[in-house]
Amino acid sequence: MLNKSKYYPFIELNLSFILMSTSGLFGKVIPLPPSLTIFFRCLIAATLLFLYLKLQRQASLPANRDHRFFLISSILLTLHWVSYFQAIKMAGVALAMLSLFTYPIFTSILEPLFFGTRHSRFELVFSIMVLAGLVLIVPEFSLANRSMQGVLLGLFSAVLYAVRNIMNRQHITHYSGTKIMCFQLILSTLFLVPTLFIYPLEISTESWGKIVLLAIVTTAIAHTLFVKALSSFTASTVSILSCLTPVYGILWAVWITDEQLNEKTVWGGLIIILTTVAQSIRHYHKQKNAVEHI
Repeated sequence: MLNKSKYYPFIELNLSFILMSTSGLFGKVIPLPPSLTIFFRCLIAATLLFLYLKLQRQASLPANRDHRFFLISSILLTLHWVSYFQAIKMAGVALAMLSLFTYPIFTSILEPLFFGTRHSRFELVFSIMVLAGLVLIVPEFSLANRSMQGVLLGLFSAVLYAVRNIMNRQHITHYSGTKIMCFQLILSTLFLVPTLFIYPLEISTESWGKIVLLAIVTTAIAHTLFVKALSSFTASTVSILSCLTPVYGILWAVWITDEQLNEKTVWGGLIIILTTVAQSIRHYHKQKNAVEHI
């Protein structure tokens, strides 16, 4: 009889990517400063996850030895989300998502630094190919250009995202995905409290509805499934499977907000996505062969 349980992690991971792909859409349609949007996103999602952990009697505080991990990873999460949402405001969903999803390249470059493995010349080749894709999608190479600024913020967000994923992988054996996400969200909420004193809280009922959906669907559910999946896959394998996320996200934006794509964006996006797939597959087989030879 077919053992369906072995497919659950794969299904959960892909569902998390479909749900997370809506973040670009929400980042575009919620008319609030990114830091304020992320504050409420974290607050609502953290509350829901904490209540869930209380019901499961798993709401105990992390061990003292892991306080540093939660602090650093929460800072990375906060900066990642704020910079990504700001990139969407500046460059649109397509350019921001394509910039963000260069993170598998950064993962393959940074992961050896955490786990003591070696780099190879292929990483340089793939990085150059991604750079070529970015050259195509950027409309003008000037720091005064708003789209260019958005792409750079997207790349900064990608680095933060890659490091956080690697750190989560190192600690997923000690805590559930729900618990890691919950305490990271609690700390992120605290980091963003000053936002309440910077921007006026003039939020419409429609915007509240979008924020709640962002918090529940895109954050509490999607990211919990994502972090949970890291216990079954390496960060590089996750990177392979995540490469359809920007495609989903861009399709959401085109369908719902009528965002326009030019030919350069399509070709540049294809180069970035195909390169990250190739690099992630190569990195996966490299890790698999290393394990088999132990």
